[in-house]
Amino acid sequence: MLTRQELVQAEKYLKLNESGEFVIDTDEDLEIIDFHTHMCNVLPIKHSNPKSKGNKLTFPTLPPIEKTDFSVPYWTKEELNINRKGIMPIFHYAQNAYAVLQDMKKGGTYDNCFKSQADNKIGINVVLPLSTKKCDCSPEALRIVADYPNRFIAFCSVHPDDPEMEEKIVKYKALGAKGFKLKISDIELKNDFKPLIRLFRTCHEAELPVILHTGSIPVDQERTSKLLWKFLRSTRVELFGRLLEEMPKDFVFIFGHSGVCEYKRVAEYLKRFPATYAEVSSQSQHSIKYLIDEVGYERLLFGSDWPALPQAITLSRVLMATAENKEARDHILSKNAKRLLNQA
Repeated sequence: MLTRQELVQAEKYLKLNESGEFVIDTDEDLEIIDFHTHMCNVLPIKHSNPKSKGNKLTFPTLPPIEKTDFSVPYWTKEELNINRKGIMPIFHYAQNAYAVLQDMKKGGTYDNCFKSQADNKIGINVVLPLSTKKCDCSPEALRIVADYPNRFIAFCSVHPDDPEMEEKIVKYKALGAKGFKLKISDIELKNDFKPLIRLFRTCHEAELPVILHTGSIPVDQERTSKLLWKFLRSTRVELFGRLLEEMPKDFVFIFGHSGVCEYKRVAEYLKRFPATYAEVSSQSQHSIKYLIDEVGYERLLFGSDWPALPQAITLSRVLMATAENKEARDHILSKNAKRLLNQA
């Protein structure tokens, strides 16, 4: 069976540290802003103390080594013929999602964050809270920045159905939030996107960039139950891309994860809407290179989705995709983020 060490031996820019974790392998002097991170106290579950110590991340989001393929988005070998019918695939999917959240809650601490930043030459993490109807995580994200202003930048997050949505967005911007994050699906919205459009317009008026979780993984519809198919497609790129037609042309929208396996569709939206960006967490070197070739590098943002995923893997993909283009590398790793966030 392939080992993790054997896997990285064939990978440029990627190695294992003393604990067997993926870290970046380069002597290059880099300036890096990670545009997509979370912490244990900004999740839609009971918060943990980010000052906790001794909790190790296991990254259950990552595929098993034997199913790992860094050349495709989400780094998982495609299994289009897998049978996802019946109740058990739904149960396993929910079980994995719960395990991921618990791992993030346990391991998304200051100690682990600072170690990962040091191992991977990352200067600043953009912290993206994940608020729901019942849980507003924005104050916790702002508290993180108050604790370590040189290490973090905070976005805010408010659910579209929050009766104080407009007031909260204005308030959080005044308190230092530099953008807005939301993870939501057509299922939760019940296919009524009017509240989300109102939220977008509020963010536009407040001059806050908006990043949403976007995209889906490839599955065979004929081999997938209707319920699981609906769920796996509930954040597909077109749902949010088509809403851009309702917005002013200067509305700054960021496709989180670059749509995962729908990165080509994201590229088409970037061509149509000049104020849109793509954040590349979970992408491969090939998909990142495709985005550079199609839309240029000035609207691509490095992100990792830490602590759901290691910071090193997407970072190594960016370095591979820009091996012959230092200007593109510098823009994707920090210059685009600094411009977007008005950082000196």
